[in-house]
Amino acid sequence: MFKKYFILLLFILLSTSFNSLAQTQAEMNQTANNDFKKADSKLNKLYKQVMKILNEKEKKLMVVAQKDWLKFRDSHCKFEIVQYDGGSIQPLLYSNCLRERTNDRIEDLEEILNDKNR
Repeated sequence: MFKKYFILLLFILLSTSFNSLAQTQAEMNQTANNDFKKADSKLNKLYKQVMKILNEKEKKLMVVAQKDWLKFRDSHCKFEIVQYDGGSIQPLLYSNCLRERTNDRIEDLEEILNDKNR
């Protein structure tokens, strides 16, 4: 039991990029949400860049892939936090999961751009 909470605490400390002013749970939740929004903005810009270099067939497939990925990301993160239902830490963990999955997708799209630009 202690090990589970220790790992959770360690995960929170290592996976978040809180600014030094975030003291309360609400502030940490907001900071994590802001970090996700930044990653999401970067993802959207990158997605537009990728779409510009694709042919029509690739564009159609990319639209489907992106919609499917968004559904996966959101449902995966909801699954990740279900055990914390009602807890004040739940929004923090949800935002962190969204940010991490979004950063993974950013890497995927960067690879597509790099491959197409060769």
